[in-house]
Amino acid sequence: MAESSSRRTGTVHARAIRDALRIELSLLSPVAGAITALPVALVFAVGLSIGTTSGAIAMAIGANLIAIVSLVGAPRLSLRLALVDALLLGISVYVGTISGSVTWLHIAILVPWCFSAGMLDVFGQTSATVGSQAVIAYVVLGRFIGSSLFALHLSLFVVAGASVEIVALVLLRFPPSLRYQRRRISLALEALSQLALQDPSSAATTALAALDDANEVLSASSLFGRVDAAELRAILDQARRTRLQLTTLAGLRVRLRDTLSSDNDQLITSTLRPLASSLVAMSNTLQQQKNANWLENVRGFDSQLLIVETMIEGRHDEDVTLLQCVAHLRALGGQIRAMGKLVDSSSTSSQRRVWRPSRPQFIGFEFSQLRSNLRIVRDNVTATSPSFRHAVRLAIAVPFAAVIGSALSLPRSFWLAFAVAVILKPDYSSLLHRGLSRIVGTIIGAVVAALVIGGLHPGHATTTVLIVLSAWIAYSTWSASFAVSFGFVTALVLMALSITTTDTLSTALDRLLDFSLGGVIAVLAYLVWPTSPQVELKDVWTRLYESLAAYLVVVFDVITSTIIANESVVEKSRAVRMSWVSAEAAVGRAVEEPATFGFNASMARGQLVATMRILRSLHALRVEGESGVRVERNDQLKDLETACHETLTVLAGAPATREEVPDLRALFVQVERTLRDQAAPLSVPVHLDELVNAINTAYHMTRSVPTGLPGT
Repeated sequence: MAESSSRRTGTVHARAIRDALRIELSLLSPVAGAITALPVALVFAVGLSIGTTSGAIAMAIGANLIAIVSLVGAPRLSLRLALVDALLLGISVYVGTISGSVTWLHIAILVPWCFSAGMLDVFGQTSATVGSQAVIAYVVLGRFIGSSLFALHLSLFVVAGASVEIVALVLLRFPPSLRYQRRRISLALEALSQLALQDPSSAATTALAALDDANEVLSASSLFGRVDAAELRAILDQARRTRLQLTTLAGLRVRLRDTLSSDNDQLITSTLRPLASSLVAMSNTLQQQKNANWLENVRGFDSQLLIVETMIEGRHDEDVTLLQCVAHLRALGGQIRAMGKLVDSSSTSSQRRVWRPSRPQFIGFEFSQLRSNLRIVRDNVTATSPSFRHAVRLAIAVPFAAVIGSALSLPRSFWLAFAVAVILKPDYSSLLHRGLSRIVGTIIGAVVAALVIGGLHPGHATTTVLIVLSAWIAYSTWSASFAVSFGFVTALVLMALSITTTDTLSTALDRLLDFSLGGVIAVLAYLVWPTSPQVELKDVWTRLYESLAAYLVVVFDVITSTIIANESVVEKSRAVRMSWVSAEAAVGRAVEEPATFGFNASMARGQLVATMRILRSLHALRVEGESGVRVERNDQLKDLETACHETLTVLAGAPATREEVPDLRALFVQVERTLRDQAAPLSVPVHLDELVNAINTAYHMTRSVPTGLPGT
């Protein structure tokens, strides 16, 4: 057991190192990077022109911090959140500066500052970044000792720089461009192409994320009313239907492998290849690339499908799974044609590729939202909450780093506290991956800054140009390589500071030393009081099974012809997808924890497989219902639906209404007999059979191995 744990730890660390060194060239965004970098250089140049070097540095750092939070919150950054960030930066600088002359007071205030920043993690990554930036502003810019008037001036410079960046996020992106939106849909189509060719037992996580990303960039209120945007939304709707068909088909193919020879699945794979090629061709068309003939690939798909249909002609009812696969292939062909026509008729505008902040609501104050947020924070003030543990670790480790830096008389001790603030994360996986990337980035940035400034000895004009280039590279590589991006953010800061210091090499080495020591403190702080994965896992499993239970109800309504809004079905389906992705991510983080708390990784992965089977069988029933298949909602079917729903709610953690959950298999046998008497389509009992098997599998797994799984 110890050897297995040691091997897993070594694998986790090796993967983190590879991730830190990886560069995804396809994710470079030079245009968006240039637009985001422009305000940083502008405020720095303005500050120098009016003769205040400290003001120039403060404004540049303020603009840089807003630029970073916009990258974290991309593709849509809430303008209200950006304004709150700017305000918090100003307050942090002011409070840090006026308390700097009294060391004990400065450290004492830093404790609640860090705790509050850590608790913002409950509201998501972007809010957590805003909290971290408030701490950064306090320890970095708040280190300057001065009067209240000096503190006010310095804080106003920071707010001014941040405000210029915020204004740029609005003005430089108006009127809205559709090039970026077209690019995101293009990436979604490429993800669908990969989904069509991947192993059917694999999850559709990449395709789901790409479709959600495309939906996000098309949901901006400023895009409504544009004809070209409406066409892109129509393409996205077809892409979602295609994803649903591919997911259903994947579930059928998994069942097909268990019942028939593998030749049948290989035949289906051969049929999907030209369909995948047609999706790639449409993606190229959206990006205005030549030789993107999607129709030719669809014709190849038709030819291959005809071969499959000829081979299965005359097959008996026992091959109903294979027949269902062919039916979904036919439906896919129709959806691909419809999507291709929309792609051809869509606008070919080639405006800037950018993201936009969402439009804020400046009028009124939502007290109900405030009460809800306070309730969320209150519910998380418990020793089992990952966010609370993170807040406590942050409130201890950052002030401790500040004290250590002062005690060791480090030349720039504020960077030690800064390093702990940005490296320490709520979970070990994020701490390890981001921490290594930051250390690698610091090495890159320190070397670049030392070589460039040491060799050029630039004046103010040249320094401004260097800052422009550093900011452009940093923001353009944010998604492609966090290490490279953080490295050039480091270079940007060092170049800005070079106007007030003469020993750039010493400054760079100090930053590298402080970051390395800060990384050690952050890791030790986490290991002393690590976060148990059990709490997060229990929450994500609960949400997943609750969403599956809700989706089951609307799917049964669809196949029994009960009137129900299509929006409700889509909403419930999306809730399950998001819950499943969250569960997968939580299991991945739990696997990488150094202390496993008895967590059974193999059984948790098995639970993910079982829930995916449940989801796919529900998708299959939904597709049948939306294509016109209807069955009578008799007493037997009602009993099966109720029993399935009850079992899922028990899996979600709800108390059982009886000692044991109902016998789903016995209830299914009755339903199968009734459906046969009604001459119902054979596909319905096939999908119900898989649904019952999957729910039973999930239930028995949670009862046989309770550790780390729901229902404990």
